[in-house]
Amino acid sequence: MLNAHLLLIDDHTLFRTGLRLVLADSPSVAGIIEAGSVMGAVEEHRAASVDIILLDIQMPGLNGIEGIKVLRRHFPAARILIVSGTSGLETIPDTARREIAGFLPKSANSIEIEDAIASCLRGDTYFNPAPGPAGADADCGSPASHANGNAYPGYQASSLTPRQLEVLDQLSQGRSNKIIAHHLGLSENTVRVHVAAILDHLGVVSRVEAVLEAQRRGLVQAGR
Repeated sequence: MLNAHLLLIDDHTLFRTGLRLVLADSPSVAGIIEAGSVMGAVEEHRAASVDIILLDIQMPGLNGIEGIKVLRRHFPAARILIVSGTSGLETIPDTARREIAGFLPKSANSIEIEDAIASCLRGDTYFNPAPGPAGADADCGSPASHANGNAYPGYQASSLTPRQLEVLDQLSQGRSNKIIAHHLGLSENTVRVHVAAILDHLGVVSRVEAVLEAQRRGLVQAGR
């Protein structure tokens, strides 16, 4: 049986600890590394071998939906499994669904979690929708639940590049161009170019306005 190296990204330490305990004796799991945010995962584990990423949606900094682009850049071989306690499958935009291997509600039991991991290891997909509102269509391919291609509350699809999203996340933490350049391994001039592109994309003229607008669009989350 194949053994997966998992990367668990969730800002709730208790959930990460609980999942570790659940999967401790699983024959499908070789090891688990973890992070409290998308950018934390990149900074701490970018050199690690990762087969499957278990990703929460609502987190500080980049939310899980926009974070998919960044994770694809840094962990191209990993399959992404969304694990959410607040959002159902029907809330994930079609563009994001095409980038993930599956979905699990946090209410899933150990058997469902192991089944999802095994499916990902086989190259299959695993979609176990959480119960939605009465009458909601949670079918994976149904356009009815995706008016305008987007049903995630507060989320607007972005055309920013993965690198620009990384810079935007750094801006949301109040970091200067010099510090951003250090964290991302870029020159300060390159950071300035990315910041200018972000301001133009968001239709704002200052870094503070950019962060506020990004929070409004759901590209980053408030309360960092």
